[in-house]
Amino acid sequence: MEPSNNGSSSRLAPLENRYEDEVYGEPLKSKDLYKSTQPTSFLEPLALTDITSRSVNPTGISMSSGISAYMSSQASRFEDYLYQFAMQPTSGSKNGPLFSWFGDYVLAQSDKILEYWYFKPTNYKKQKFNQSVVDRLQSSNFTRWITLVDIGIVEAFVAGDTTQSSLHAFWLDYVGGAVKRELERGRAPLETQERRTDWIHFSLMKAMVVKSSNAYRLLQGITPTFLETMFSDPTLWPDESNFMRIPLSNILASENHELAFFTSVDSTFSMAFGLPQQVEYDSTIHFKHCSTSHQWAHNTPADFQILLTEINTCRDKSPNARCWRSIEQQLIMWQSRTGEHTFAESWMTVAWYAVQESWRLALLAYLYIAVCDIPSNDPRIQTCVNQILQVVETLKPRGSFKLHASLFIQYLIAGICARTEAQRKKVRDKLLSPNETKLWLLRASDFVPVLDHLWHGVAVDGRSIRWCDYMQSRETMLPV
Repeated sequence: MEPSNNGSSSRLAPLENRYEDEVYGEPLKSKDLYKSTQPTSFLEPLALTDITSRSVNPTGISMSSGISAYMSSQASRFEDYLYQFAMQPTSGSKNGPLFSWFGDYVLAQSDKILEYWYFKPTNYKKQKFNQSVVDRLQSSNFTRWITLVDIGIVEAFVAGDTTQSSLHAFWLDYVGGAVKRELERGRAPLETQERRTDWIHFSLMKAMVVKSSNAYRLLQGITPTFLETMFSDPTLWPDESNFMRIPLSNILASENHELAFFTSVDSTFSMAFGLPQQVEYDSTIHFKHCSTSHQWAHNTPADFQILLTEINTCRDKSPNARCWRSIEQQLIMWQSRTGEHTFAESWMTVAWYAVQESWRLALLAYLYIAVCDIPSNDPRIQTCVNQILQVVETLKPRGSFKLHASLFIQYLIAGICARTEAQRKKVRDKLLSPNETKLWLLRASDFVPVLDHLWHGVAVDGRSIRWCDYMQSRETMLPV
């Protein structure tokens, strides 16, 4: 993502090339300022009275370095504290200037982020998740800095606050560059593994906010790092593994959110763009069903993510592809496992079944049109489209944040195969709704021009189309 032309790039120029001696910039003169002005949210402005009363400059940063132009008196807390971390060593003691309150703050925000999940399973091991957060925060100032950026962006996403987009764009680029430099330095194995995970995390977060065609190139760029991370973790590989293929089930059953996130984005991009997945997955290894953060954060049932990966592989005629008839039979015969998960509220049980059913129908239609080359007017496909749109209508916005389930694949497949104006309007309105799609894996609005091109071209007046027609529209309107 290119930094905005609103002045952010020039104001932040003094931060560039400050990597000597493991420090991103000059140390702050007034550490007490940041210890005593604890933020309740990084979206809140920093009150001028907080800083003027201490007789220090607005940033608390040494003016001798020419940094004064970097922040205006209206800088947000988010920007102030990010800059504070940018000035700290990348590694250091557990008790840095911000750590006295930062650990508690992050845990509180982690709990808050869990509230953003559409589904809240009671069997999710929250305590284990919190401990992993604490362990990460204690490793270095660098990981605390990264966590801070993550929290700020997620808060803005959920709040629907677009005013800080250019700020987030800059910090994503800046932190990403810092992570890359760290990887190039060469570190101890554990630290290198952490930086690889950070690189994947930030690249995927950036992929959620940039144009989808650029996001696909981002995905290509981090694939080598994903593979290095996989091959350096023996716990993800079962006995007698085929090291030419990535054991997908093991990743999805783990709490390595970044790796699971990568596989989900990879398979989703492959379906939406009609391009091969970045890596070859082994879906023959079955795992014990469990409750993982990835599944709930993105409303992606593990069984159906595996099936999506298999359909993509089958579409691309991989020599390791599963027979399409076997996939079809599994989708037709699928039954929800009663009692597999228990939820905080009763409506979630019904809604989880609806999400699973919408996945089943979408993948069945995708299999028919993309793998079997069946035209969209086939009764089997049209039945799926009608039922998808009926099922997703039952998934209402919930909670104080008016949360929406993530349903990109369902709406895209329904849109590709839709024949009536009523169906197309439903799909178009949903994909263009920023409030409903803000936490989806892809920028859904990028695919509206693709569908418009298809609907007003080959599919005009409800005419039948084939997968190649969608691909032509995608390549025309959203080239990679």
